[in-house]
Amino acid sequence: MVNAFERELGIPKPRCCSTGDCCKGVSPSTPFYKLLKRAAEGDEFARNFFSIMIPYASHAEARQVVPGIVAKTVEAARKLPEFENDEYDVVFYRCRYLQEDNRCGVHEDRPQFCRDYPDTPFVVMAPECAYIPWAKACKKKYFEMREKVSHLEELKAELTALREGKGGLETIDDAVFSDHNGDDRDRDDPNLSLVLSLTDIFLASPHQSFIFSY
Repeated sequence: MVNAFERELGIPKPRCCSTGDCCKGVSPSTPFYKLLKRAAEGDEFARNFFSIMIPYASHAEARQVVPGIVAKTVEAARKLPEFENDEYDVVFYRCRYLQEDNRCGVHEDRPQFCRDYPDTPFVVMAPECAYIPWAKACKKKYFEMREKVSHLEELKAELTALREGKGGLETIDDAVFSDHNGDDRDRDDPNLSLVLSLTDIFLASPHQSFIFSY
């Protein structure tokens, strides 16, 4: 399934290399106790998650299996206020249906959050994951778009100030939004409007892998 970042940024995901690490070192972006509460309240994602995921007894146990994911996840969690205590808030899991050959034992019936992975490039991935180049390319293009939007917002603020101060500047839009060559493509670039929607997606993703790494 093509996700929003693939579709809007035009950067297709590569083929999975089937290391199985994403199924061996899962850690949701929601602290354990909050996710458990959501499951008790009937949240579909939380209940599906706990139905197939088996928690490791400790970080040390998970580190023996997926050391790279554990290290990157704990580092990322320390940047987020909702993860106050790494040992209790960040819990690692493995999928009960992962087979010895790293293939999914229920591939045709796997949950939606497995099908969507990675639904955003802003997730922790194993060091050797095939999706890392894709994630880097998406983030690079995304932040370039954010800078462009920020620049246009500054120009808009300047335009507003000029209008309020002088008035009657009906033609200033074209002058402000055109570059030195008279090219006003930035003003009409439809991709700029995607930044806000993509921001919402990567900040609010409920899906697997889950701790955002910037």
